[in-house]
Amino acid sequence: MTSPDVALPPLRIEKLPSGLTLVAIQRRGLPLFHARLSLPAGSCEDPRGKAGLAQFTVDLLRRGTRRRPAQDVDDLIESMGAQLAADVSSEEASLALTVPAELREAALDALLEVALEPAFEEEEVAAARRRTVAGLQSDLDEPGAVAGRAVVTLGYGPGHPYAHPSAGFRRDVETFQREDAAGFHATRYQQQGALLALVGQAAPDELIDVAQRKLAQWQASWPGRSQRVALQFAGMLPGQGLRAVVVHKPDATQAQVRIVAPGLPRTTPRYPEAVVMNTALGGGFTSLLVDAIRVDRGLSYSVSTRLYMNRRAGLSLFSSFTKNETLRELVDVALEKMREYAASGPSEDAVEKARRYLAGLFPLGLESHEALAEQVADALLDGLGLEHLSKYRSRISAVTVQQAREIAAELSPAREGALLVVVGEADNARRALAGLCPIEVRQLEEFG
Repeated sequence: MTSPDVALPPLRIEKLPSGLTLVAIQRRGLPLFHARLSLPAGSCEDPRGKAGLAQFTVDLLRRGTRRRPAQDVDDLIESMGAQLAADVSSEEASLALTVPAELREAALDALLEVALEPAFEEEEVAAARRRTVAGLQSDLDEPGAVAGRAVVTLGYGPGHPYAHPSAGFRRDVETFQREDAAGFHATRYQQQGALLALVGQAAPDELIDVAQRKLAQWQASWPGRSQRVALQFAGMLPGQGLRAVVVHKPDATQAQVRIVAPGLPRTTPRYPEAVVMNTALGGGFTSLLVDAIRVDRGLSYSVSTRLYMNRRAGLSLFSSFTKNETLRELVDVALEKMREYAASGPSEDAVEKARRYLAGLFPLGLESHEALAEQVADALLDGLGLEHLSKYRSRISAVTVQQAREIAAELSPAREGALLVVVGEADNARRALAGLCPIEVRQLEEFG
């Protein structure tokens, strides 16, 4: 049965000569106005030896502008009853806020001031550096966080633009100076490749007019384009045979387990069958791996598979954890079930359940002003177009069992060349994994 598609609300897209894309979306009902600014300043743009600079720069935006100090910025945002969200993904830095509809022009002014006129005061830079280093040190106490950082670093491999966590590494962050953040901002916070999305009760044409009027006032603070070094996205080649990296965490009584292999980029035309296949494998509560590991054997209460789909590359990932005593059993079961799944693919019933689950969940991700702006912005910036959203449910519902089975072997986290990452006590992990594959031990601090 095909699920009906979701009709997007009235919207207008305007591409300016500067390279900036404006998106205006009319959302009737709640008297709210939402603005989201996406900039080509994600973590993949971090310079060599400066992992974490994109995130560090975003964190500093709220810490004072050329017009007002940090406390006054906080007061300005709070006076509108808003919270300013500032985030970094692999590709973009984004700033967003939601206010009552009558404050839309004040909100746009505040958003653009914070994004385009940061002060980068020396004392704020030093304070941000201390906070970031302390946060990275604290992460080393969380095995799950260490596993996530190791997967990104090792899964993509040396030199890849995605091969580091967005927060960076302590060894790099400790070197950050004011000129690093200011230079990153000057070269990446540009109109070329940026997108400003507005969601409100007004008609799209009116919202576009508001945006253009405001942008004209900020033109001097926002360059159209700047010189940047082109990123090199070489193909990700699988290794030869299964190999393991154990990240030594002394005195750990549990082991975090990740199995990772190259995946697909978000731009793949095979997106529907990939997500249906993954949902049936380990992406839902009734998936194959949850039944085999959690329900049938009680080895862990957290089991999942996930497709990390960045714009130009991706990873296919299995995640779980277990007691030290059951590490080998969990790994053996996971590898066995994923290899069987790669060979045979999902059953017809599993595909039908996955299709219904994904199609039913999708509309919830478009309900709020914030989610709608983010989804539309991502679809446009990734080059997928609005059909990625408007036809999502019918494309998911149209995935056949044969398509899901064909892609299962290609995207299995456990296929040839996969990497097994274990965060735990090294001696115990080596004993547990003995005879399975080559094992390399790395130190915890390497991923901090």
